[in-house]
Amino acid sequence: MTTENGSDNNPGNFPRRVLIIDDDPLLCAVLRQFFESHGAVKVDEAGNGRYAQILMESVSRPYDLTTLDLSMPDVDGFEFLSYMKQHSVEMRILIISSLPATVIKMAETLADFKTLKAIGHLKKPVSASALSAILEAQTWQIEGDEALQQTSA
Repeated sequence: MTTENGSDNNPGNFPRRVLIIDDDPLLCAVLRQFFESHGAVKVDEAGNGRYAQILMESVSRPYDLTTLDLSMPDVDGFEFLSYMKQHSVEMRILIISSLPATVIKMAETLADFKTLKAIGHLKKPVSASALSAILEAQTWQIEGDEALQQTSA
């Protein structure tokens, strides 16, 4: 991931619970650092879709965002998306891949179905500014928001 000089580490409007699914440990580490520096309180990593499925079944609260590589060993991104659709898992997905644009577009179409929502895609290598732009375009529920909304109503 590339960053621009003078980047702001203000948490602002960013997801708090993130699952990174990618078989590249360096990219996972860089994404983890990005999300943690922008206020994420839980960042988990999975090197393939099978391990991601296990993680998702073991957490008490769903992830706000899942970043997904499409090309991985064992269970790839397409198989992971199919599994999530079959089990009606609610999630927002950001596809991060080096595959051709037509393949990425197919994955976005697969991910944009009822409970799944593709919020965009990024080509590798990922720039911090492009990642920030996609994330800032979303509304993320911050932990404790439900209580704040109930007391102000």
